[in-house]
Amino acid sequence: MLFRRLLLIVLTLLFAETVNSSGGISLVLSGGGARGFAHVGVLRALEEENVWIRSVTGASMGSLIGGMYSCGYSPAYIDSLVRNTDWSLLFSSKPDSRLTMLPLRLSNSHDILRLQVKGFTPILPRSAVSTQRVGSLLSSLTCPIQVEVGLHFDSLPVPLRLVAFDLVSYERIVHSSGNVARCQLSSMAVPAVFPAVRMGDMLLVDGGVGDNIPVDVARETWDYPVLAVDISSEPAEIPENPTMIQVGSLTYSALSARVNNLYSAQPDFYFRPDLHNAKSYDFTNEAADSLIKLGYIQMLQYLREHPEIPRNENISSSASADELSAGVSGIEYTGLSEVSEGAVLDWMILSRGDRATSVNLRDAAEKLYASGLFDRVDYFLEPSSDSGYVNIVYTFTEREPSSIGIGMTYNNQFGLDGRITYRHLNLLNAGDHLIVNVGGGDGYVFTELRVLDLSSGRRKWFADYSLSGYQMQVKAFERDGSSSYRVVTEGHGDIARGFSAGWSGLNEIGVAGTVHRYGANEFQGFISIFFSHLTETMDNPVHPKKGVRFETRISWAPLMTHKHLSLGYDFEGAVPFLRKGTMVLNVWGQLLAGTTWDWQESRLSAARNIPGMPYYSLPSRQRIAGLAGFRRELNGPFFLSIEAGSVCDWESPLEIEDSEWTWGAGLAAGLDTPMGPASVSWGWSSEFHSRWTVSVGSSSTYGPGR
Repeated sequence: MLFRRLLLIVLTLLFAETVNSSGGISLVLSGGGARGFAHVGVLRALEEENVWIRSVTGASMGSLIGGMYSCGYSPAYIDSLVRNTDWSLLFSSKPDSRLTMLPLRLSNSHDILRLQVKGFTPILPRSAVSTQRVGSLLSSLTCPIQVEVGLHFDSLPVPLRLVAFDLVSYERIVHSSGNVARCQLSSMAVPAVFPAVRMGDMLLVDGGVGDNIPVDVARETWDYPVLAVDISSEPAEIPENPTMIQVGSLTYSALSARVNNLYSAQPDFYFRPDLHNAKSYDFTNEAADSLIKLGYIQMLQYLREHPEIPRNENISSSASADELSAGVSGIEYTGLSEVSEGAVLDWMILSRGDRATSVNLRDAAEKLYASGLFDRVDYFLEPSSDSGYVNIVYTFTEREPSSIGIGMTYNNQFGLDGRITYRHLNLLNAGDHLIVNVGGGDGYVFTELRVLDLSSGRRKWFADYSLSGYQMQVKAFERDGSSSYRVVTEGHGDIARGFSAGWSGLNEIGVAGTVHRYGANEFQGFISIFFSHLTETMDNPVHPKKGVRFETRISWAPLMTHKHLSLGYDFEGAVPFLRKGTMVLNVWGQLLAGTTWDWQESRLSAARNIPGMPYYSLPSRQRIAGLAGFRRELNGPFFLSIEAGSVCDWESPLEIEDSEWTWGAGLAAGLDTPMGPASVSWGWSSEFHSRWTVSVGSSSTYGPGR
């Protein structure tokens, strides 16, 4: 592969000398956010019309598209990549659940606000949007060719220049060598939206700040006619009474335009497609399809109207760059300060001797990012002395390990609950997680302490140590129709060792201790051995649209006076149904054998409920409960849902014929909020008749006991 690449470069250079007079242009691609998808259509039209692109200069989004083309990727390949990429995921900072250990994913609380802290000082985010996945994708595409041709951009299949702006020197920066992917990120780092890129003493942001159409760079670097493609947004209209945000945006645009004028130069050919007022922030696949088509059709028309643009029919269609497949000779880590190398190795899925491909390089970076230890994980490939092998150099930007999160939920039956969560993600510099929860509400207080030991993450083993306690006053509904307020006090501790099957499931075994006081009774308790299994593939734990969750726990207390065996189970399945609809099925309950206390009997809780039935109702030793529902998404965040369910209760595990049935059905309407779903629901049940419920928030916001 290396010999073929070198031969191609030599032949290209030799051929260039003979045809320089017969064609070729220098292409300049401007910035414009998502409007830059039109550049892909422009490239396809230029290739189709045999316009030989001898060099590329890009700013912002133009650097992303132009950089891939310069590295040897054909317009058809770039087109396919753009259309098939989930751009919302690409710009998301949430780790990919498929590459995250399930215990770690489940430890995340549903915070409405979370801030990293250093000591007790909050640290604001570096940007509104993460470029972790964009950077990883670009590295996997550009690093393979740079391993073969080196760091200078003139050695790429199509010579390249990328433009950024330095906030330290207040000057435009033109990248002509270095890590292509990192230079692309610096060129598209829109201030406050994407993180600025540190290079030596420079702090680089979007090239469009200083020179969005760098015609002068192309003209001064190469001796070819310059074709500039301008996909920037139209100038904003001045409102009669602008808001504070509008004034800030207009000021930024004015200053940027002033700086751009310093480098302004006229191209030989200027092309500005009509993109029908497309938004610069609309990175949907529908927008990509439309913009690629507009760029293609209008560039074809432009070329036919300008026959003087040089063509060369001897230039064959470009072939896509080769997919990477090389052995890993060595792995180097840079940027580590507080995080130990051992903690990194626990999350590393590549090792010496493995085959490095574009896909597993991205997966390895995503796995390291999912550890929660780093704000960024960047990588670069260097040639190895062994033929067919590469060295991988990782550069880490460590995350401040401490954070504070706030969660809240409201229900008209038990009022407002609040929670504060403190997290430390690098306990003893070993990558272990410390989680402390405190909170409460009206007649309710709780605290939780948890240590999640993921030091064997690569081998999927983990340890979980937790202590929790709560006290609350509840209105308990009995089967005879009576109700009373009881004060419940409980403490619980687990020491468990488990194995996580990646993102979808886990098994753990451990020892648990429980102490409990119900009403005016004395404290009671026991020690048990437990085994639990969990399968979790939900796409959204609050309102899933697809996936399953199945949890079961067997607990055995063989050494106590009150010997017992218990089995708890909880199943939830969601499937898409009709347009914007979701069908959900829940089945849950418990079985108890042996001598048990009254307080161990199951009750419907705030986390699982049948419409029309009060929370904390119907005590039972044995229970099977089921609930089926249909949720329909409306415009914006609004939704409607209908649910129907039933509860089967009995006393002895083997005497189900003595069971009692209760059922209910209900309607709910609401909207999704940062706190979770806000809804108003009405339900009717055979036992309690009708009941209205108003709630905001999700069950993941509650502490224990709810």
